[in-house]
Amino acid sequence: MSIEPIGFMVLLLGVLSMLNGARFAITALCLSTLLGAAAALQLPALGGSSIQPSHLLVLFLVMAALLRPVQMQATLASIAYPGPGFWFACYILFSVVSSFFLPRIFAGATLVYSSARDPSGMMSTVAAPLAPGSSNLSQSVYLLGDLACFAVVAGLARLGYGRFIAQQLIVASIACFAFALIDLATFQIGQAQLLDIIRNANYTMHTAETIHGFKRIVGPFPEASAYGAVALAYFGFTLMLWLERVQSRMAGLATLLIGPTIVLCTSTTAYVAGVFVLCMFVLFCLKRLIGGPATTAHMMFLAITLFFIPCAITALSLVPDAWNSIAGLLTTTVSDKLQSQSGEERTAWNTLALIAFVDTATFGAGLGTVRASSFIAALLSNVGLTGTALFAVFVYSLVRAVGRYKSGDRETHAIGTAAVMASIAQIGSAAISGSGTDLGLLFSTSAGLAAGCLAGAYVPRHRAAPSPARRHPLEASASPVRAPMFSTQ
Repeated sequence: MSIEPIGFMVLLLGVLSMLNGARFAITALCLSTLLGAAAALQLPALGGSSIQPSHLLVLFLVMAALLRPVQMQATLASIAYPGPGFWFACYILFSVVSSFFLPRIFAGATLVYSSARDPSGMMSTVAAPLAPGSSNLSQSVYLLGDLACFAVVAGLARLGYGRFIAQQLIVASIACFAFALIDLATFQIGQAQLLDIIRNANYTMHTAETIHGFKRIVGPFPEASAYGAVALAYFGFTLMLWLERVQSRMAGLATLLIGPTIVLCTSTTAYVAGVFVLCMFVLFCLKRLIGGPATTAHMMFLAITLFFIPCAITALSLVPDAWNSIAGLLTTTVSDKLQSQSGEERTAWNTLALIAFVDTATFGAGLGTVRASSFIAALLSNVGLTGTALFAVFVYSLVRAVGRYKSGDRETHAIGTAAVMASIAQIGSAAISGSGTDLGLLFSTSAGLAAGCLAGAYVPRHRAAPSPARRHPLEASASPVRAPMFSTQ
């Protein structure tokens, strides 16, 4: 194991998170989820795996919660039956168990594209017989980190930190836009190496690609599709907050900034998933318009999407040069994508993944065994029908929580709804181009925030009030009484 220069900074932030408590830890975690191409640790013994800063910070986030009994109680309560956290925990624990048994049970039963990397960080481009690999362990660790992140964030949201977590996600969305500007600027001046400190992971980097004269925006991620998926999640989150008039100025600014980068990132994933997300928002606003209560923001969004955008496209078609450039871009990234070399490779991955699902009698080959190019195909081929069903129940329970929330706190409900939208946006993006079953820590953060906000406040059942002399200073920030966000049920 080797520690990268950025890894020392992450370790320092981790120690400060333990000392300063939940607010500092959440801020560091939200910002670190943007560093998708960075590596804090390198693990050559595990096939050249790279540990990202966000995954390392999750360890300190959990330890910070362990030092504060109330936060730890709320964390455990967030994965109790019958809430969404229970089903998320079942899905992840089943996936981890499958990573050990299924690759050995079905060894050699079919051909797969392995998720394991060689020491150079490359994945095999040749199908090989199904067999256990280093990715079984690494993917299990990542998913357990996702569960820990979900539980802690959900617990903190139930203790009254929901508004603060939402603010940090808005800040992270603005930072995502800033990274896009830096990426474009360093590319234009020929100094892209300035970002090497946050592009040091053992991945294949596609940071200098162009399509029809448009630079593919990757920001702090290894490729444009990864940036587009994250930017779309932030767009969905901030747009919902603006529509619901929660942190409206800051959320509205973030929406205006991050929206154009999705259009300019030239990612097929972002374009297709973006249409899906916009349709969800149109239906949401129409429902508000018909059933109420609708606000000026809802009316404005419908006017922009249903009137001004079509008019702008029509006007743009009258300018031949601009129209030809944009039409060529859309043709390359959407219409001709399946005919490209990348499209053919991804089709082959999904085909073998679905064949593996059938050849393993729908049990799956085990977490981290099969590489695909769609989250759905990855679920079926890795964790089979059982794992897929558990994840579907989790998503269903998360969405149902929006309608079941009866606390009466409008702001908390809006934050929870925005987090659900961000989570669905990430699932939609992964369904188009996700190579595995790990949706990442941003998904765990948004889903945890949604589950925590929509579950209502957590009240410790047996918490004796310590005397001032005996109270540990680290526990002071753990008490929900200090800055409650919503009333106790």
